[in-house]
Amino acid sequence: MPNWYLDLTMLAKYWNRERVYHHTPSTTLHYGLREGLRLVLEEGLEDRWVRHQAIAEYLWEKMEALGLKLFVKRKDRLPPLTTVCVPEGADDAAVRTRLRESYNIDIAGGFGPLKGKIWRIGLMGFSSRRENVTLLSEALREILDGRK
Repeated sequence: MPNWYLDLTMLAKYWNRERVYHHTPSTTLHYGLREGLRLVLEEGLEDRWVRHQAIAEYLWEKMEALGLKLFVKRKDRLPPLTTVCVPEGADDAAVRTRLRESYNIDIAGGFGPLKGKIWRIGLMGFSSRRENVTLLSEALREILDGRK
């Protein structure tokens, strides 16, 4: 059964005689999977979960301190992805472009009916670090204060 991160059933089928994927996978994918699993083992799975939760909560606090509204209610939020409502008067694409070009920070916009209305901020793996959230928060503060 897929868990949306790693489909262990498909992986098992690939490695047994069924070979459901008929192409040779990239060697770098194997090394990437191995390295990712090594990092999880090194940190400890439970410790990794705790870190991701703590950093997500730090992000939520920083966004709210900037006066930004979070799209999802606290009880329904997931640590790896935070959705922030684009504030009134802000140009979604211009803010994201400035973040990328001036601060080397990449956040995503919304899809479909949420296009131009939310920012999607990922906190996964190595990116889930306090210093990254602090930098994003300060960059957003500078960008959004500059439009006033």
